[in-house]
Amino acid sequence: MRGVYLFLLIVLSAFSTKAQEIYVSSGNNITSYDYVSSNGSDENLEFRSDSGTNFEVGYIHSFNNYKLLYAIGFVYNEFNAEASSFSSSYSWKTKYMGIINKFSYNLSNCCYNTGLNTFLTAGFSTSTLASGDQLINEDYYDLSKSEDFLGVNIQPFIGINSQYNLARNFKLTLGYNFSKAFHLFNNSEEKISYNTHQIKVGFLVSLYR
Repeated sequence: MRGVYLFLLIVLSAFSTKAQEIYVSSGNNITSYDYVSSNGSDENLEFRSDSGTNFEVGYIHSFNNYKLLYAIGFVYNEFNAEASSFSSSYSWKTKYMGIINKFSYNLSNCCYNTGLNTFLTAGFSTSTLASGDQLINEDYYDLSKSEDFLGVNIQPFIGINSQYNLARNFKLTLGYNFSKAFHLFNNSEEKISYNTHQIKVGFLVSLYR
């Protein structure tokens, strides 16, 4: 993960002379798993959604008088789920960290610096597993050693987000995203992906105005 932090630092430093806003947001992930096993053992599993945490911090650059925004930042996500069969219970707890890129289009006709603005947002994040556990009945398994969860996780998403101006340089944010996350370069016969509904709140701070 050192490469992730270094990349983010370089990007933020490159834009520092033109920086406009930084943002911080956090919220809840409601995740369900799409899982395909190599031997059909998943056919008798009843999967259930579980909740986890999301967190973002990054930089926002505007285009066309704040009609279009581009953001890049650091992202942390927990993708958790549960399942059960006739005789066994399962749960997965995973933590991913990486880089997020997104564009937001301002749907509001009002000025960006006053009132409420609503944005249509789309983008993707790339991340890797920081830690993870699988619980089967009373037995724990370290997912960092499982090929199903290793490699690069890509998470395209779409959502709607709002910003409300409390002061000239300070805004509150509220948003909803839906994403489909899956692993690239997974050569195993077992496949897993995450369907996530994401609710988040946060704030923006203008650096230069």
